[in-house]
Amino acid sequence: MFEPLRTWATPYGGDAFLYISLLAIASLIALLVLKERLSTFILKRMIRLGALIALPLTVISMQMGENHWGVAAVAVVWAVLVAIVSKNALQQRELIKK
Repeated sequence: MFEPLRTWATPYGGDAFLYISLLAIASLIALLVLKERLSTFILKRMIRLGALIALPLTVISMQMGENHWGVAAVAVVWAVLVAIVSKNALQQRELIKK
């Protein structure tokens, strides 16, 4: 069932690319759903956490070879999207306070 997807993902990092993509999508959806319930402290921590996860994942995937560049790209895009969503939620809270 997943063989065509695995075949498609092979040039980008294979199964690692699929797993990282799945985790990135799931965590972004969870963040979008739960951002109203999360505290300001947790949202600020999410921005840092995104960078702390993306940086080593990018370095490791680049060390694994040129066919794992997709994993690095997904990690960077995920970190940027987490930071943007968290920043927007924080700004919205600041506007509500005023």
